[in-house]
Amino acid sequence: MSMTKSEHHFQPLPMLCNPEGYTACPIDLSEQSGHLGYWVHLFRSHLSKLLAEAERRFSGELNLKSRLDTARRHFTQYLDSISRQPGQHGRLEIIDICWARERALRAAQFDDVYRDAKCRENDAAMKLWPSLIDELDAMSEAERMSSIIEGVFAGNIFDLGATTTVDLFTDNNVDFISTRQRLSPRPWLIDDLDSFLPKLARGCYRNSLLFVDNAGCDIILGMMPFARELIRRGATVLLAANTEPALNDITHRELVVIVQELSCRDVILRNALDDGRLEMVPSGNDAPLIDLSRVSCQLVQAITRRDIDLVVLEGMGRAIESNFHARLTCDTIKVAMIKDEGVADWLGGSIYDLVFRFEPANGH
Repeated sequence: MSMTKSEHHFQPLPMLCNPEGYTACPIDLSEQSGHLGYWVHLFRSHLSKLLAEAERRFSGELNLKSRLDTARRHFTQYLDSISRQPGQHGRLEIIDICWARERALRAAQFDDVYRDAKCRENDAAMKLWPSLIDELDAMSEAERMSSIIEGVFAGNIFDLGATTTVDLFTDNNVDFISTRQRLSPRPWLIDDLDSFLPKLARGCYRNSLLFVDNAGCDIILGMMPFARELIRRGATVLLAANTEPALNDITHRELVVIVQELSCRDVILRNALDDGRLEMVPSGNDAPLIDLSRVSCQLVQAITRRDIDLVVLEGMGRAIESNFHARLTCDTIKVAMIKDEGVADWLGGSIYDLVFRFEPANGH
């Protein structure tokens, strides 16, 4: 259960095919001891990196050492508990461990640990926006959309929750341009791009909902060009970002600032904002994964004002670790770069493999 809000603040995503039978994550860790051991070890290993960032971020504040100890103790006790009795509270999912980690951080008064890292990466990505847009606008429609999807993959490498990528950003050893140049060639691990592009070219999509992932190059150089392209092809776009901070995920408040800044540089975005074709809505989420049976009432209200015909779940957490088996009543894209060995093994792939899964509306 999310630790920031009570249940009455949430509703199921209206496009969920079977809300009663929906589970956020595909694996019940209480019944899979091998998977549970892997994830407990991963979360333990990542905790030291997370608390090191907290120590930098909150340096000089009162009682910092005792607060770090509090966060470490709370989360370690939780991991020990589920290791001993994984089924004590029924079904156990990766998202439950994420929520427990956030509770431990809040108990120690650590809010938005990666805020400084997000700001740094946002600033760096903003500098690349003009040249990227000029490059994309010079392409044909077909070439441009393929390049935009490659940009979504390249941007998605900014992930401070995955152990394979957190060190890259700590050491400043990664950038958007070089990552895009080194992407795995097609066909990708899951490659349904050729099923999506013809529908896009025919103008099938009028109202889209994009669940965005990380700050920095992920949102600015990956998903915002995607949103911009949908808009220029006649669609409205709802951008749904986390309500509360979690790792380096972009929050709704941060997203509003970023989109407003981009709109000052881009007439397509500016016009879409002015006439309501581009809107930002808090998802109600507070984790790197998302439970689509519990989204914000504000998002549900925004959806009901439109006839959503395309949902995009972006990032490993939202599209694979959660919601990989979720079916919706509209066309759905699940797009991510794989940055975790366990996820790669589960899908039969490798680190940095790419997933573009296109699922037609259920029943079509």
